[in-house]
Amino acid sequence: MPPKPSVPRSRRKPAPEGETGAKAPAALAASRSAVRLVYDQEDVSPDYASDRRFVWALARGLEVLRAFEPGRGPLGVGEIAALTGLPKPTVSRLTYTLAELGYLRVLHKQGRYEPAPALLALGYPVLANLRVRQAAHDHMRQLAQETGTAVGLASRDRLSMIYVENTASSALATLRLGIGSRVEMARSALGRAFLAALCEQEREYLLERLARRYGAAWAELQPLVRDGIAQVQERGFCIVDGEWQPDVRTAGVPLVSLDGGTIMAMNIGAPGYLLDQARLERELGPRIAHLSRMVAPLLGF
Repeated sequence: MPPKPSVPRSRRKPAPEGETGAKAPAALAASRSAVRLVYDQEDVSPDYASDRRFVWALARGLEVLRAFEPGRGPLGVGEIAALTGLPKPTVSRLTYTLAELGYLRVLHKQGRYEPAPALLALGYPVLANLRVRQAAHDHMRQLAQETGTAVGLASRDRLSMIYVENTASSALATLRLGIGSRVEMARSALGRAFLAALCEQEREYLLERLARRYGAAWAELQPLVRDGIAQVQERGFCIVDGEWQPDVRTAGVPLVSLDGGTIMAMNIGAPGYLLDQARLERELGPRIAHLSRMVAPLLGF
């Protein structure tokens, strides 16, 4: 039987990916579409393009869920695509899957999606097991009622701070932020207090990411951030007056576990017409710093 003629290398059909070993790093990187980090304006492709353990479909699905935030309302496929940087066909498949699993609800008349109650099953265990939240709640509420302010507890989420507990005086009609609400790390007392508690290496890493996020605006913002960090290091709290929201004054303090392994932040504040800066500096800043020291031994998950 005559030998089977060989096929010239240039005409051979490429083997399916994975059958001939790993791709070259450059080719592998090119085969991965970026996933923009919602609230961070960065993407994960440079760090994970060559990591075979990283599940891209899962990352994309989670970023779609993160596109929904308190007060934003239902989102269409195009809006989600703009927030995540994902192609619309990809978003369409992901939202369909998440809706089928019960995590999103379809508003058929609007052609939009909104979070469904099943999402609580993902987030509630975190809140339920956050001991410091439970331990601090009554003290935070008492302080808020006594001072006519709002008192919050927050943790870092990328380049933002996210509230895990917040309570406000019954006399305070505004500044009521719910659990899950976000504030900018760079423009809030919470964020600057958090940055102050980090080791220098971690702090400079986040400051570098903030510089990339804010671009040209960072030249004006950076001195304010560093001043807030210095305030915490000098007197235990920092003050932000009207930067996060116009005419809102807040003082922020870091909340650090005894072993230094967990860092959060607390704040106290009110609209400027109810709270002058002198009172914030003399009374409320020291009081929130005292509360932070009191609950720090209970910080943990």
